[in-house]
Amino acid sequence: MINEEIVEENLVVELEWLREEFEILFKSKIKKLTKKDHKIANDVLDYILENTYIDDNSKLYNLLDEFINNVKQLYPRLFK
Repeated sequence: MINEEIVEENLVVELEWLREEFEILFKSKIKKLTKKDHKIANDVLDYILENTYIDDNSKLYNLLDEFINNVKQLYPRLFK
């Protein structure tokens, strides 16, 4: 149980860091996004999805899913 809590805490911290990185990378240029910006954003999310170990843990999956949905809502022009 403790191990699952640590994994969950780590995921929350990493997702918060990633949200801040998206803000740094894309917020200031939201009106003038390039094809490269679109590729970077999609590549980052793909990487996170492919490399985040959630081991059939629905709580971790929900955290990850919520994060991705929030990013897509904040930056809808990145994910057209």
